[in-house]
Amino acid sequence: MTDTPNDTNRSTSNNALKRSGIIPNDTITETSNNNIKSSSVSMRSSGIIPNDTTKASNDHIKRSPSQEDINVASVSLFRSPLLTLYYFFLVLQENLIYYGRYVLTHPGVMFVLFPLFLTYLLFDNIPGAHEKYVQEFEEIVLFVVWWISLGVLSSIGLGTGMHTGLLFLFPHVMKVCLAATECQSTNFDSRSDMWLRNDPNTFVCYDREITTTLETTTEVAFFEVFKKVFFACFLWGTGTAIGEIPPYAISRAAALAGIANKEFEDIKEAKSKLPFLDAMKLWMIDFLQRHGFIGVIMMSAWPNAAFDLCGICCGHFLMPFWSFFLATFIGKALMKINLQACFFITLFTESYASRLVGWIEHIIPSNIDPCMILKNQECHIMVRDMFHTIRSQFYAQTIDAKSTQATGGSASMGSLIKTGWNVIIFMFIGFFVISCIEQFAKAKAFKMKRDQNKIKVLKKKL
Repeated sequence: MTDTPNDTNRSTSNNALKRSGIIPNDTITETSNNNIKSSSVSMRSSGIIPNDTTKASNDHIKRSPSQEDINVASVSLFRSPLLTLYYFFLVLQENLIYYGRYVLTHPGVMFVLFPLFLTYLLFDNIPGAHEKYVQEFEEIVLFVVWWISLGVLSSIGLGTGMHTGLLFLFPHVMKVCLAATECQSTNFDSRSDMWLRNDPNTFVCYDREITTTLETTTEVAFFEVFKKVFFACFLWGTGTAIGEIPPYAISRAAALAGIANKEFEDIKEAKSKLPFLDAMKLWMIDFLQRHGFIGVIMMSAWPNAAFDLCGICCGHFLMPFWSFFLATFIGKALMKINLQACFFITLFTESYASRLVGWIEHIIPSNIDPCMILKNQECHIMVRDMFHTIRSQFYAQTIDAKSTQATGGSASMGSLIKTGWNVIIFMFIGFFVISCIEQFAKAKAFKMKRDQNKIKVLKKKL
């Protein structure tokens, strides 16, 4: 395509004005772009350029990310650590600036949290009778932050969350049940079982010496044990509800911006080897679209491993934020986690577990009872002996920890096992952190490459 005389004269005059400084470069560029846009609109309205050209161009942008896919696939901490960390720190910088400004300028922070924080600093640095209340406040804050954070880590991300329920919460419930059986009450400290502390006074009876005898104990009321674990379970469940916000928010933002939601399309179009799974996904999408608030409660009120997909669907359907979060909170923090707590209290309490197994034995005929076939012993007796062994080992470790702390001796085998378990937990945390860094870095690389491709296509078009 050759330039017309008018275009040549216009270019020459613009260059002269730029050199003389009369008109800034940006003004010339913006004016030229506006002229090009207006001429394109007029040509499209007159029928010279069809309206489908823009759509075809956008489709071309979506369909031609071959170079983009190669670059994103190369983003990995093991293959290109510097490039991955570069993209990750770009994301970190953007989010710190955005959310930092939002938090610091929020009225609730400025007029409530900030004055409370200054009051805490004042009382924390002044000695007096109020020190024990300050320490109690610190313990409460640490307790709340610990369990909510574990809940968030459990559900955040699309399948990359940590299984903090199996690693932390359910073992905590088991320890409470064992301690309640041994102490014959709930008069012991369980709150300090957080932040991977190695406190020997945790789960130690206040009004009874620790014993490892297998004598018959008094049964503790179910509701008393439930109250002992309720707040940890409730805070963890609240954290899992908070962790479901990012998939919902990303999907909702894409729907509001009119951008194709890749995750939602994958849910609808992805095919698995099991046809009934595809049918269940389509049924779930239709169920959420028809029932809304109640549908989210029903989907979140049981251990639903695919609830991330529910959040993506709710965001795509533009469900209001508070409707989604409140329904998720009710389902996860008030219904699901309390049912799980009741189940694990029954499972980890000797008397309740024995009764449950005994009831199952009455249903199963003796000739097909697996315990009688394999061990020639009734199942409820085996369960009782197993709990006695676990209790003995649990409190033997506690006694060893107390004696080691008092005498300064070497760590026992129980302490070494606990240290090994902590190492495994740290490995899980490390894997989770690596996966998060790579996911954020890939998302940033994908966005930057997509923007570059759009700019290249627009330049060619102009």
